[in-house]
Amino acid sequence: MSNIEKIERIDYLYKNLKFIQYENHYSVSTDTYLLADFVKMSKVNKKKMIELCSGNGAISLILSYKYNIDITMVEIQEDLVELSKKNIDINEIQRISSIQGDIRNIKDMFRPSSFDYLVCNPPYFPVENMPKTKQGTNHSISRHEILCNLDDVISSIKYLLKQNGRFFMVHRSYRLADIIMACNKYNVGIKRIKFVYSKISSDTSKIVLVEGSISNINDIKIEQPMYIYNEDLTYTSEMKKVYGL
Repeated sequence: MSNIEKIERIDYLYKNLKFIQYENHYSVSTDTYLLADFVKMSKVNKKKMIELCSGNGAISLILSYKYNIDITMVEIQEDLVELSKKNIDINEIQRISSIQGDIRNIKDMFRPSSFDYLVCNPPYFPVENMPKTKQGTNHSISRHEILCNLDDVISSIKYLLKQNGRFFMVHRSYRLADIIMACNKYNVGIKRIKFVYSKISSDTSKIVLVEGSISNINDIKIEQPMYIYNEDLTYTSEMKKVYGL
């Protein structure tokens, strides 16, 4: 992956936030914006947030625009950590740090109960669903459970969050049962679920947003579903708000 030429482009991520991406890497997706919009954090007291599997830093940058909060990003891919630092610098943001790390070794990196909030857009797909020819590429690592899986994410949530802390995650809807089983395994409670559909006429939801805490009480609130497109394939008013349009 290090031998691939990195071609940079600058986009506008959200409002006036500039954002550098590599042309040949996994780019910011709709899921990024959906998760950033789903997150609800205190605007009164300054808190600490960590983002796991942070990639190029898009979610944390958007959240830094919305909230006065100290943010730590953790990403295993060195080139994406480098890119996230460039994005922090280009926007002159002081309260975000980006570090390279493997969440499977999270206990060597942080003390327990260190954060008020945790945000994660993890790899979605089991390794067995991935063509062997694509193993090791940035795209496959970002999308498939090669270097971390759902169990690693939920166990990290349990370790890192304070008692009254909250986590926010985006995933594929078909893996909701796996999310619930992992949460039960580590005594993590799910508090809020939102299903996202392409259109109101779509038969199934592809994306699910999940909020929870390290309490093992599952008093789940199922929110109204969200639709990305109108039937004419224009963005819905709700989706325009998500994009900051």
